[in-house]
Amino acid sequence: MTKTRKIFFVVASGGHDTDKHYHDTIEQKRALSEIVRFFSESEKTILEKNYRGGPFAAWGATPGPGNARYWNNMEPGDYVLIYRAGRIIFAAEIALKTHNQNLAKFFWNIDEKGETWEYIYLMVNTEAVNVPLSKLNPFLGYSENYFPRGFMAIEQEKANALLGSYGDVLSVLRQLETGREIEKVDIKKKEQDLEIVTEKIERVPTEHDEMQWRLIRLGLRAQVDVWVPRNDQSKSYEGNIFREHVLGEFQASIDVPKYVENIDVVWKYGYSIKSAFEIEHSTSVYSGILRLSDLRALTPNSVYPLFIVADRERKNKVFSELKRPTFDNPYLRLKEVVGFLSYDKIREFDESISSNDANLNTDFLLKQSERII
Repeated sequence: MTKTRKIFFVVASGGHDTDKHYHDTIEQKRALSEIVRFFSESEKTILEKNYRGGPFAAWGATPGPGNARYWNNMEPGDYVLIYRAGRIIFAAEIALKTHNQNLAKFFWNIDEKGETWEYIYLMVNTEAVNVPLSKLNPFLGYSENYFPRGFMAIEQEKANALLGSYGDVLSVLRQLETGREIEKVDIKKKEQDLEIVTEKIERVPTEHDEMQWRLIRLGLRAQVDVWVPRNDQSKSYEGNIFREHVLGEFQASIDVPKYVENIDVVWKYGYSIKSAFEIEHSTSVYSGILRLSDLRALTPNSVYPLFIVADRERKNKVFSELKRPTFDNPYLRLKEVVGFLSYDKIREFDESISSNDANLNTDFLLKQSERII
């Protein structure tokens, strides 16, 4: 089932208290260990299982019928955009909401009315941005001079139009911030037109299986969830059965196309894609690049990194394919967004990086990968 994602505006109008709260629980994320005593057992289970006990940004709203109504409509995976002085300054994904006075007082104390910001939401996949709202408004169907008031939800029809035509909010904001043109795409139509590329892999353990397993294990060490295609989940390498370590279901959403399910290895956190890997073990080194090209065609505004993983001797072949006119065009820009990771690099990372190493993430892989430009 495809998830519908909502988008909420939060106005952080400024002032000493607001600035301090913003610093304390958004700029400085909070560790689960310091606040776990404020949660129910079911809430702790969600945070530890779904988010691996990682750090969170937190914000809240004071009591009131409007605030309570919007907070009640929030769900995990929804987006929050924080607005101040004509600009979007922060964007994130909802992980958990909790009506919790004690936690609110611990975070922010009480205001001059004796109230606290007890309608709390924890956020992951956070992005500090600096985007004039006037740049985002046209993609939401608002006039250029529109601005939000307080805590509110964007009309769902407008949210669906943005997410369905341009992709995830975090990527759109990043592209607006850098001045890149935002591409429009009809995801449903394009998915129907795509032919799934398959290749026959030997049923004995191969380097393809080995690389899949090592990328699974590296993803778990990076504290993310890992997905591999359903047909690969029964595979194993050196006794490690893939399905015991990966997501059993891929939660697609209006801005995350189901086509992602076909990629060899996908790293996820919450509802957001963190990285995608194609292991190029075929003779032509073409099929993996084509799958990434198809994914890129569906999500041209996405900013998560893509990687081709192949034997080092085939790097030049991979790069020459990426330079082909079908891939090297202003829409796909594959040679700009695809990095190359050799088998020996993946083995090196897997054998040298310890479990739960804070330095292991997609930024680390980007720095270690080789690029055409």
